Amino acid sequence: MPARRQLGRLLVLATVGFGLVARAETPQETKRQNILDELGLKKKPPAPPSTTTAAPAEEPATEEQKPEGPGGKTKGGGRTAAPAGPSFTRAIHPLFVATCKACHTAGGAAGATPLVLTGDAEADHRTLARFADVHAPEASKLLQKSSGAVLHGGGAPWPTGSGPYERVLAWIRAGARLDHTAPKEAAPVPEAEARQPDRHHEGERRETRTPAAAPIPTPPLPAPAGAVPLSGATAPAPSVAAPGGPTFATAVHPVLMSVCAVCHRPGGSAGMTRFLLSGDVARDEAVVRALVDPRAPESSLLLTKASGQMHAGGAPLPAGDPRRATIVAWIAGPAAPPPAAAPAPGAPAVPAPAPTVPAVAAPPPPPIAAPAAGLGLPFGFMLNGRFDLNYERRQFSGNPFDTTSVAALRSYHHFLFLSRDAGDPCGLTVEVLTLLFWEGHCRLPWHPGPVSVTVAAGKIVVPFGADPLFHQSYGGLAGFDQVVLPPVWSIEGVAAHAVYWHGPLAVTDDLYVVRGYALQEADAVLNLQSDFSPDDDTKLAIGNRIGVAWMGLSAWYSAYFNPLGFGRRLFMQAIDLNISRQRQIPVLGHFSLGVGLLRADVSGGGPGMGGVGYDYYDFADYLQLRYYPFDWLFLQYRTGLFTFDNMRGLVSDNSRLTNADGSTHNFGVVTRTRNLWFGIFYFINLEKVNEIPNDILRFNVTYEF
Repeated sequence: MPARRQLGRLLVLATVGFGLVARAETPQETKRQNILDELGLKKKPPAPPSTTTAAPAEEPATEEQKPEGPGGKTKGGGRTAAPAGPSFTRAIHPLFVATCKACHTAGGAAGATPLVLTGDAEADHRTLARFADVHAPEASKLLQKSSGAVLHGGGAPWPTGSGPYERVLAWIRAGARLDHTAPKEAAPVPEAEARQPDRHHEGERRETRTPAAAPIPTPPLPAPAGAVPLSGATAPAPSVAAPGGPTFATAVHPVLMSVCAVCHRPGGSAGMTRFLLSGDVARDEAVVRALVDPRAPESSLLLTKASGQMHAGGAPLPAGDPRRATIVAWIAGPAAPPPAAAPAPGAPAVPAPAPTVPAVAAPPPPPIAAPAAGLGLPFGFMLNGRFDLNYERRQFSGNPFDTTSVAALRSYHHFLFLSRDAGDPCGLTVEVLTLLFWEGHCRLPWHPGPVSVTVAAGKIVVPFGADPLFHQSYGGLAGFDQVVLPPVWSIEGVAAHAVYWHGPLAVTDDLYVVRGYALQEADAVLNLQSDFSPDDDTKLAIGNRIGVAWMGLSAWYSAYFNPLGFGRRLFMQAIDLNISRQRQIPVLGHFSLGVGLLRADVSGGGPGMGGVGYDYYDFADYLQLRYYPFDWLFLQYRTGLFTFDNMRGLVSDNSRLTNADGSTHNFGVVTRTRNLWFGIFYFINLEKVNEIPNDILRFNVTYEF
């Protein structure tokens, strides 16, 4: 009986072994295994056949068979087979082209770095291999940069543990080779052969087995459109779209960083809005998703602002821009493939993606080639500009073509902005033609919870009011027509900017110390446009601005305190409210509204200088209403009151009114296309006393890039 039972066991083992060998040798199995090897995946072994006879337990490996390191050598002098890595040409190279080549190419934002990709697999392999460490794969510079573990201008496109990260890690672990073929000394042993008896220990009948390759985690599914992180939750990793659809990390984030981050960054001129780009892909995706509507992508607040609607930054992504089509496809989600957008004039055609193996997710295609906003320079610098030309009729009341009116040709904006940020912790912004302002800024490496802090120093744009740069509207006038505050209030000082996120809610705070105003004489009336303290007798001023943004509503409170000399002091406050287009509301979705008011009090002083009859205030307000019959056209009405040197405690002291006190009414029609703005404006200026002919008719064309 024992001999018959032993014979039965041998027959069962022989049958199972023969079946495995036959299965491994079929052409279909061989082809399938080759595909999995190229992608660095491991085929799930078949379930063992059911049998009532228990298979003999495997004996543990002896000390001689235990491998001593990643090279596969054993202490007994033998070798175990190394795991096969993903194919470089089919799985790794497309990842780097789609994610990194937009910047890491000749002439790109990272074109001056040692990592420059050409698109040729062999040439790019030689470049990438220099940044891969096969002895310590996780410490490879490729992974350290792409995961954001070390400083990287492009943020963290592949967070640790993401699908692309694990795939590249598996490729480096396998030797970072040009393809998936392993060296001869570590060639993978076929499964059927691996289960044959070891010839060196045939008497002991021990079996050797090939170690299984590390499994590659499946890339995470896209987060639900419109989702935002809950309080205290970690920001989600960038989503991976279905094959053929753009992803945020590879297609959308680079566009936003190049187009929007100049202003919408911590410390930037739009750093107090809820659209704040930090350079971190995961956090920026959570911020952007709160500004998009997957049910109506083109109507999303992100794109309406980018087309220039109630947007101080113009129209960086107008209708027809291929980059805009890419963002629309991402907003629509993987169910809707990206629309075929015509390339911009002169832009190279984008080839169709190469066919992929069925049932294997292909890497996302690269963004559609299009001209970048601004001019990219080496070492991550960006050059932006704003220029305008205005034909005006002046010195009239009522009829702009009256014989008393005069014609003028003027340019108010001729600026070039040189900046470097690109998600780095530190950056700078300089107006290079006139040194209108210049500042350096750094994000602090630590931040309490969802709060991030940026500090800036230099000749900074003072964060007072809703739009400090070019667009102060107090008194109903904006830009270089402003009569209350400087049209561009920039002065030497330091500032700290903090922002707190909670879903669609953003709360900001700007604290700053700058060179302030000073009185030339004890009884002089302060001019808020020009009476700044001299360098040799600097009066320091301190200010703070708090902003709140939620669902298209933005509000600010600004406060500013300044000792003026002679025992006198200035305390200035402003309140501003902006309501952007609420497209989800019929009719009202065609309108936007901005309102604000400012009051500046001058008080104090020695005997005979302060108190009733000596203290005074300046006041100004504005209301701006815009109607958008089309996305490329709006009609504007702006109005405001302004009064200077009025007495404390009185609404209006008629004995102190001059022709500097009055109101303005501005009617305008503005259209825009790509980088050009065209506008017609009619200004009616009404004085409280002594009306003067100072109405204006203006034809404007503005170019910005």
